[in-house]
Amino acid sequence: MSWISRAVIVFAVFFTLLPLARAGDSDWQVLSRLLAGSPALGDSGAFTPGEGQPVVVTFFASWCPPCTDEFAHLNKIAANPEFADAQIVGVNVFEDFGGVKDPERMVAFLERTDPRFDLVTGSPDIRAAFGNVTRIPTVVVYGRSGREVWRFIHVKDAEKTHANETDLVDALKRAQSQ
Repeated sequence: MSWISRAVIVFAVFFTLLPLARAGDSDWQVLSRLLAGSPALGDSGAFTPGEGQPVVVTFFASWCPPCTDEFAHLNKIAANPEFADAQIVGVNVFEDFGGVKDPERMVAFLERTDPRFDLVTGSPDIRAAFGNVTRIPTVVVYGRSGREVWRFIHVKDAEKTHANETDLVDALKRAQSQ
């Protein structure tokens, strides 16, 4: 096979696979459809994704102490007029960790944290689509373009256990310009 034939094959394969690679990127417009089809949690209404605005997605469970702290920071962000155009959504995952189902625990968590943003029930498909979320809390911030601009993942035994208000403000300022 000549070098020209090989170059044509490589070129054809590259441009055939390029759209597939882009489809796998974490683009908010694609990911938001998964969340929009998820059941609402607590008093939250059905999640309706916006377009062209910054977005914060946090993955949490009611039994997660750092998630409680993170919700306090997210509530401050939700109340901050500087970020009135930002959308925040919490995705409940690993709720039945260890096979323990305790609906009262979720009720107590929601009463304690009083979230000022939408909440949905997650699924393995959602966790996979957001980059195989395996730890909570995990927070992902998307810019106006729909591209991910920042991510925090709680690491076991780490000193930093959750995204704080400063982290979120910095990420959202980046998200507003991207």
